[in-house]
Amino acid sequence: MSVLTQVFMQGAVNGQGLRDIKPPLEVSESLLPHFIGAVVILGLIAASVWFYLQKRYQTLTVSEDEGIDVPLPHAVAYERLKAIETSELLAHGDMETYHTQVAHALREYISARYQIPALELTTTALLQAMSRAEIGTEYIDRVQQVLANCDRVKFATYQPRVAEASASIVDARWIVDATKVPVP
Repeated sequence: MSVLTQVFMQGAVNGQGLRDIKPPLEVSESLLPHFIGAVVILGLIAASVWFYLQKRYQTLTVSEDEGIDVPLPHAVAYERLKAIETSELLAHGDMETYHTQVAHALREYISARYQIPALELTTTALLQAMSRAEIGTEYIDRVQQVLANCDRVKFATYQPRVAEASASIVDARWIVDATKVPVP
């Protein structure tokens, strides 16, 4: 305590007297540039949010007069599965890519058919969503089987035989056949 008192009592350093504090900085009194900048930034943020929401919630409205045919989910799934089947992935032994494509095609079909975000969900979450959508347990069990096999190949480096890999696409096609919407 005595040291602190001595420091305050000495006051001057190197024989100089105490100096006054510096005056405050001069700030322009015009707030107009700051106000304009804030309005421009807020306007850009509002416009960005508006465009994002417009694009996100934009729905495709097609009238019957335009003659645009929207393919049915099962037709798209059949095409994708046929393309996977005719590819040379099995011949080259690329099981991981083959099973990734089969799982993706099946998930896309489920997403389009039942309006479940199947591509964004884990296998477990997808099966729970299918259960909540009241899809038959027989179909859910088959989807679980196909996706579990695909996940084992993709994530656990399991190498199935060619016959076992071909069965995955047969099961995926069965799911599409059994759950497709009948064409009126």
